[in-house]
Order: sequence, then C-alpha cells, then structure tokens
Amino acid sequence: MSRRPADKPWWLLPSGRLNPWWWIGIAAVLLVIDYFTGLYSIGPALYIIPVALAAWYSGLWTALIIAIGSPLAHTAILVARGAIGEPLPQFVSMSLVRGAVIVVMALWFARLAEHEQELERRVKTLEGLLSICSYCKNIRNEHGEWERLEKVISERSEARFSHGFCPACLKAHLPDYPTDAEGP
Repeated sequence: MSRRPADKPWWLLPSGRLNPWWWIGIAAVLLVIDYFTGLYSIGPALYIIPVALAAWYSGLWTALIIAIGSPLAHTAILVARGAIGEPLPQFVSMSLVRGAVIVVMALWFARLAEHEQELERRVKTLEGLLSICSYCKNIRNEHGEWERLEKVISERSEARFSHGFCPACLKAHLPDYPTDAEGP
C-alpha cells in the first residue's frame, strides 16, 4: 500500500470536535477501575489518555478539568479506602507531581491540537489531475465544462487573485504601454 506525501501519518489523531462528556466519562470509568483495583498506583500515566483525547477533541478546559480532577479523585479514593501506604507529606508531594505532569500534558496536547486545526484551516490543497488548456489556461471541471483557472483555485482554496502583466506579456501584447523604466 503506497502512501501519498500529503496524507497524515497514521499516528496523528483525526481532527474534529467531540462532546467533552465523553472524556469525562472515560476518566470516571478509569477512576472506578482504580477504586476496585488500585490502577493509579500501578500506572498513573493511564490518566494521560483521557486528558490527551479531551485536549485534542474538546479543548483545553475539558482537559484541565480531567487533569486536575483525576489526581484529586484518586486522593479521595485512597483516603476513602484508608490505603495511603506512605507518609502523608510524601503522598501529597507525589500526588502534586503526578498532577502537574498530567496538567502539562493537557496544555501540550491542547496547543498541539490548536496548531493542527489552524494548519488545516490555512492549508487547502488541490488534488488530482487537472485538465488545463495549454493556451488560455482554463481548466475542465468534472462536468466537462471549461472554467477560468482563478475560479477553480478560488473555489478549492482560500487563495485570492490580483491581475497584472509580467514584463514579457506586457511587451508582447501592449508594446506601446509605458513601463516603469520608460515612464515619466
């Protein structure tokens, strides 16, 4: 299977927006699993998954809510279970460090998502083979009709056109027109 150069890499998340409650629900499911299994103690990095997905698909605020709420909820779970197995100052400092790492990840993924969305807005591509007249540069559309090059590009991108004459065309088509060098 060949890949075109403009295709996104397989590891890059698809773009779009989703309801923030999806990610809050996933974080809640992880917390329930944590309550019964002690998952957070084994792999606190798993909480980065809903944070990253929330940042990418629902924005920074959803990701920050999950990034701050997950360590707080985990702390509440451990207190409710009476399972704090280390001295309280060490437990609090480690919880703060883990929470800070998850918050940084939320900020990073949210910024990356904003950047990707901005790139998608700014970059519009023309793909495929365009049938263009060698003389007038009109392009044949999918219905077999000929359209101006400017119209086709304007419809498929955000490019705008201004018209003028290059020096060679000015000399060939308007030989009496004064150029800057010959003008007043």
